[in-house]
Amino acid sequence: MRSGDHYLASLDDGRAVFLDGERVGDVTKHPAFAEPIRRVAHTWDLARAPEAQSATTYVDPATGRRHSTMWLVPRSAEDLGARRRAHRLWAEPSYGLMGRTPDHVACVLSAFAGWRQLFDRGGTRFGDNVVRFYERARDEDLYVAYGIVPLQIDRSQPAHRQPAPFLYPGVAAERDGGIVVRGAQGITTSAVLADWLFISYITPLVPGDEDYALSFVTPVNAPGLRVYPRRPYAQGTTSVFDYPLSSRFDEVDATIVFDDVFVPWEQVFVYRSVDLVNAQFHESPSHTLANFQSLVRFTVKLEFMAGLALKLLEVHAASSKPEAQASLGGDIAALCATFDALVQAAERNPLILQGVARPHPQYVYAGMSLQRRLIVDMLRAIRELAGGAFQQLPSSEASFSSPETRADLEKFMRGATASARERVKLLKLVWDFVGTEFGGRQLQYEMFYSAAQPIVNTRMFRSYDWQRAKATVDRCLGEY
Repeated sequence: MRSGDHYLASLDDGRAVFLDGERVGDVTKHPAFAEPIRRVAHTWDLARAPEAQSATTYVDPATGRRHSTMWLVPRSAEDLGARRRAHRLWAEPSYGLMGRTPDHVACVLSAFAGWRQLFDRGGTRFGDNVVRFYERARDEDLYVAYGIVPLQIDRSQPAHRQPAPFLYPGVAAERDGGIVVRGAQGITTSAVLADWLFISYITPLVPGDEDYALSFVTPVNAPGLRVYPRRPYAQGTTSVFDYPLSSRFDEVDATIVFDDVFVPWEQVFVYRSVDLVNAQFHESPSHTLANFQSLVRFTVKLEFMAGLALKLLEVHAASSKPEAQASLGGDIAALCATFDALVQAAERNPLILQGVARPHPQYVYAGMSLQRRLIVDMLRAIRELAGGAFQQLPSSEASFSSPETRADLEKFMRGATASARERVKLLKLVWDFVGTEFGGRQLQYEMFYSAAQPIVNTRMFRSYDWQRAKATVDRCLGEY
């Protein structure tokens, strides 16, 4: 398992990241990216600590080597439990706010390696490529991000009918040693923070899209590859006190442009096959395994939200009121407990197909369907608990340092159980979670990171055991 220092050094690799029209030098030193990168490095150090390795690593029975558990191809419910513990370790340092930590795409690549037969259908060399890169990523403990959602240009038309060729990533040329990729991919979260990118499509392709029907990996610093982040939320924050989340946990979404990027054949998983691109996530265990990580991470986030709600009541001496406890129990605790139960059910009741354990799709997709509604309900509940407190906050931490303002703040901003500074600190934290631009992105992310609600609901429909339910009704009808 790599160290935090190794990770930091690896990012100074000449990658072409452009912010506000200018190329960024070392991303680890730029104020827009330095803090979230440092948080990832810190988590690697936590994971490799000797006391943590029993939970964060596993021993490969074939080689006797120890690897990070995020690369474990699960064969049982126990393996899924080991993966859940590793996912929690990656989620807890950011309180579940960073969704695309290194363990996410590690799920995808581990699932691909465990289901190489899908890629073999395009030729065994592609299955070999999948396994070979998985082993490299596992051995080097790489941070791989992915871009699998095309840009929103003309959503009424497939890739090959867009207003111009190669608006989506596609094969512009083929060479003896590999392919040349041209186009752009959107919503590549954490690309600035990652070592490598996995590029493909999770939105279905159609016949005629063969030039775009690709799956491949490429280093972020590949010649011709350009990274365009959205505005990082760390920019413009006055202090960690005023913006405790925005300043530290923005994983930064980005658009990736491929200006004739050369991709060697050994980095290609699927080539010009619409069927295989469409099948790779759902026929393999990839989709359920990656979303299992997302649900574990969201469980950590729910726990954080529950803690915020309780602290809001405690600071104003309201937590002992029966109506407050009823609100916390019904609006907060019940939702958190229900979601945690879905994660445990997915883990403990796996589908084991051809030797690979999948978190049970029924519970994974139930969690995904509920997730987008839970986040809205939880945020609303927290806003209601805070009431008008956010409108009474001082403009910045500096107000506690000024001799002209300090006395007023200490007198009038205090809580029933906390000093003025402690109360304001808590309220600033809550506001950064529910009300700032960072908070708005968190809401949008949880609602749409996987798919639109009808798509998620359709997956839930396909995963539920309707025949068992119908058989119960038929048994009742047959009794009289």
